[in-house]
Amino acid sequence: ATCRFCGGHCAESFTRSVSHVQAARACVEMVKAYLRYTGQSSFGVITSRECNIVVDHAGAVALTGCVEAVGIWSLRQGAVVRTLRTSKASDRVTRLCLQGGARPVCAVGYSDGTVRLWNYDEATVLQTLQGHRSGVSCLAFDRSGGILASGASDTDIVLWDVVSESGIARLRGHVDQVTAVVFWEGPPRTADGGPGAGPPAGHPARLISASKDRLVRVWSIELQLCLQTIAEHQAEVWSLALNEAQTRLAAGSGDKFLRFWTLAPQASGGEDEPLATFYGAVPRPHGQGSALSLAFARPRAADGEVLLCQGSGRALELFQCHGEAGVKRRLRRRRQRRTAKRRKAAGEDEAQEAQAAEESGDEPHAADEFSELPPYLSAGKAMSMAWCPATSTAVLGLGNNSLDVLRVAVGDGGAGAVTPELTRSIDQHGHRTGVRALAVSHDDSLLMSMSAEAVKIWNTATLRCVRSMASGYGLCGFFVVGNEHVLVGTKEGRLELFDLRVAERTQLEEPHTGAIYGIAQHPDRRSFCTCSADRQLRFFELTLDGGPPESYVVRELPERALELPDEGLAAAYSPNGKWLAVALLNSTVQLLFADSLKFCLSLYGHQLPVVAVDISSDSQMVASGSADKNVKLWSTQFGNCHRSLRAHGDSVMQVRFLPGTHYLATAGRDRELKLWDCDSYELITVLHGHAVEILALALAQDAAFIVTAGGDRQIRLWRRGQEQLFLSEERARELEERFEQEVERDDLQRQHPGGEAAALRPSRRTVESVRSTERLMEVLDEAAAEAGTGSGAWLGVPGAGGSRRACARVVACVNTLTASNIYEVLLALPFGHALRLLRFICLFFEAVSALPGAGGAGGGEGGAQTRLLSAAAALETPCQAAIITAYVHHSELSATPTARPLILRLRRHMRELLQAEKDRIGLSMAGFAHLHRTFGRTGSLMPMGSKEAGAKPPLAQRPAALKKRKR
Repeated sequence: ATCRFCGGHCAESFTRSVSHVQAARACVEMVKAYLRYTGQSSFGVITSRECNIVVDHAGAVALTGCVEAVGIWSLRQGAVVRTLRTSKASDRVTRLCLQGGARPVCAVGYSDGTVRLWNYDEATVLQTLQGHRSGVSCLAFDRSGGILASGASDTDIVLWDVVSESGIARLRGHVDQVTAVVFWEGPPRTADGGPGAGPPAGHPARLISASKDRLVRVWSIELQLCLQTIAEHQAEVWSLALNEAQTRLAAGSGDKFLRFWTLAPQASGGEDEPLATFYGAVPRPHGQGSALSLAFARPRAADGEVLLCQGSGRALELFQCHGEAGVKRRLRRRRQRRTAKRRKAAGEDEAQEAQAAEESGDEPHAADEFSELPPYLSAGKAMSMAWCPATSTAVLGLGNNSLDVLRVAVGDGGAGAVTPELTRSIDQHGHRTGVRALAVSHDDSLLMSMSAEAVKIWNTATLRCVRSMASGYGLCGFFVVGNEHVLVGTKEGRLELFDLRVAERTQLEEPHTGAIYGIAQHPDRRSFCTCSADRQLRFFELTLDGGPPESYVVRELPERALELPDEGLAAAYSPNGKWLAVALLNSTVQLLFADSLKFCLSLYGHQLPVVAVDISSDSQMVASGSADKNVKLWSTQFGNCHRSLRAHGDSVMQVRFLPGTHYLATAGRDRELKLWDCDSYELITVLHGHAVEILALALAQDAAFIVTAGGDRQIRLWRRGQEQLFLSEERARELEERFEQEVERDDLQRQHPGGEAAALRPSRRTVESVRSTERLMEVLDEAAAEAGTGSGAWLGVPGAGGSRRACARVVACVNTLTASNIYEVLLALPFGHALRLLRFICLFFEAVSALPGAGGAGGGEGGAQTRLLSAAAALETPCQAAIITAYVHHSELSATPTARPLILRLRRHMRELLQAEKDRIGLSMAGFAHLHRTFGRTGSLMPMGSKEAGAKPPLAQRPAALKKRKR
């Protein structure tokens, strides 16, 4: 009982109670509603090519980038444990970095320049840091985990204070993408806090960065200046690594050499005393492509460190790091070989003189300290590498969407050689190549995905791979009745029948000499047809063989074969079984009678080949998608074109009618999935999520979900919810998104009130900061109106009740600003509102100073102290807001005569309140220190003269110092 006029959105009782004309008029006047599809589920990607991988400190799980999410994989089970996903699915994950220590905190960089700190055990976002204009390309924590450095494609490096959740500085000097950053802090300190060569832990002094501009820079974090620029490379620099003692710097670039430097932390950084001195270059005999990852590792039972080098090829290279004794031994051997060669060419006396000269002037080289070990060859090209010291395990992220887990240990070959050994490969839950076709079972419980190397069956409820079968290059396929067999058409012109019960291929047919581009199942589900590049349309039937267990057999019907005028790219039966539509390479669609295969209609109008075709459930409408970016809607009765829709920004790859409706789902190479209302010819909604072109599309039997896949190996599941969607609201939302993109444009080149310092700020303007600025402006306007700006009493008199209420509202709004966005909010505040904000903050300071116990007033009790403490707790953010506002608008404030008295009052009250707060904190710290000393001496916090203090605590509760007695 659905409405003939609105497609089922009118109540059945309403359509029965009025005439058809009245129902049509009512439907025209009603606002049509649709149900929204949301795509929060994606699977099929084990590791992205654009993102690195990291291993947790215990070596139990590996974190990988899965397009827009972070996948946490169990290295023991080989399955995904949980997924870290944001609500904005269009931002891809580009970089991962774990925080030091045992805390489960991971920094994740995204393609929009955002850095988020996740608790990956609880899958919660701890912080959001926004400071880059383009994708984050490198991340690094310092040893204490309190400072985070991020580099991006915008050539900037931003330092973040993780504790205060704010930016420290923006380091600008590179002219191309920053590829690697590493903190130079000196060797690790001992557990008892013994001295080490370098700055104190938690306060790194220097940062080393590399870029595609072929330069390596050494920065001073304290001075925020570049101390040294190293220009030794002839190609892009991709990776950096420091050894455990922090005395050697290794850099990998796009050539076949690794370059090393010796680091001198006490050097001044001048030309005569550089911080980094070139040590030499070591060739990479087995290296393929650029050195993308470097890591100094100390495997178990190994004599020294090993340098792991992962290039863009299949080889994982290993270099043995020799100690001082080994370097001297290798240097001595090199001298002996050189002397022996010269003795052959010259006399004994000349050779001895040359040897003496060499020994006095010859210096150690990087080749003397680093020697090559046998490499490890992986099954595919490696994109990233991670090292876990706890388990001596190296994990490789391969470009074919798989992970290799290697155990690096001392081998049995003698001489203490370190060899990697493959222990596990995680490749079950993803395709090696892009997904070309999808199909849903008849009960919506299973999903089939086809690629160049395998056919995989997925459970739509758990999104787990339940079957994986090697096959040809699958281009199309469907589930046979019973959901126990699947049929696949391949690029080689073969038909492959698989039995899912045993996960084996049971039949192989070769009916075509060209690729099978399309396959259409008849509505009776007992026969089907295929169209191929050999211009043949062939028909088959499915029969049971009758043997135990029962299995289907494909039998061709040669008498029904038909030759097409051009290559067939897609085919579809009408649901009533009357017509068969075939899309051709000559940009037309042929409509044939399904029973006699006689020509019915030729649908022409596309400018490029038609690659997709489908027929609606009522068999009244044909939809065709073409490489000319258009979708055309045709009538099956007369072949006239109802409407031509400019559907996508690139080639249309798939079109499918939602069952029981005239709603059309289209997918294209522009990475978008769109839903259309073919009755009103309007766009319903656009669904984003894929990183590359969409190649495959499938629907549930009742359109409860839509499945898409593409060249990024990602399979996305879009489920229909209960939220209603209205076209006017959807268009308004899309317009707002375009405005937000305009807000987030590159604003660092603009002239800011703060001048050069504001341009180099570590944060950037975001939609949230602009909204916070607008909200603060509204509060300031309302507070000024409430306080009575005309009389001017609110400007300096703290006793007015209205002004106090307005002041409380302004301060409450200021306290909602966070440390990460307060600078951006106040930077966008106009000068008039900024001056108004300073006046309200000054009024707040005066009110706090007037409280009992503050500013020299008599000490109060009870409620007065509570009010004082609550006011002091809200003191930090207003002080910070006042300082930032005065800093940003310094030039305007200096030119405003009325602003000078206001600034002087602010300075006086801020100094008094902050000094009082500092004294209060100092007194509290001194009291806690005294209590700590008392507890250490007596094991109790009671005074020495009290009875409770005289009672000795039990032996188990006494301090360790009291248990020891002198003999």
